[in-house]
Amino acid sequence: MSCRQQNELALLFGKAKSTGLNTKLMMEQNLSTDEIKNIIRLHEEIQLIFNKEKEILESEEIEFKKDQLKEMDKRIKEIEFELQKNWHFDQDENYHSWWFRQPACSCPILDNFERLGTSGFIISQECILHGRKK
Repeated sequence: MSCRQQNELALLFGKAKSTGLNTKLMMEQNLSTDEIKNIIRLHEEIQLIFNKEKEILESEEIEFKKDQLKEMDKRIKEIEFELQKNWHFDQDENYHSWWFRQPACSCPILDNFERLGTSGFIISQECILHGRKK
């Protein structure tokens, strides 16, 4: 590995750590530089979506922006699959967790974390993204 490549990798790992990513797992999974960049970019996109959801929730426009919130929810689900692919994990929605951590989601977080890996997630009927009132 050249000095330039080592520097680039060190910068990526620094950015990954500041994003809260598991750098030890990155090494174990033997991720490429492009995969690490993608993972960081996808996590940044999640934060942008969450920030936009918060803005909508704090405004008086929730009813008018439900379609926009649903599109963001759809993108979160796509991102979850992209993350699994870049991490070299099986693409399995039963291991997705960002969907119930969205600011606009009122589904129970702790209960759903306990159910990761199963198909038994709990959906709040009051949730504007996933419930009956959506």
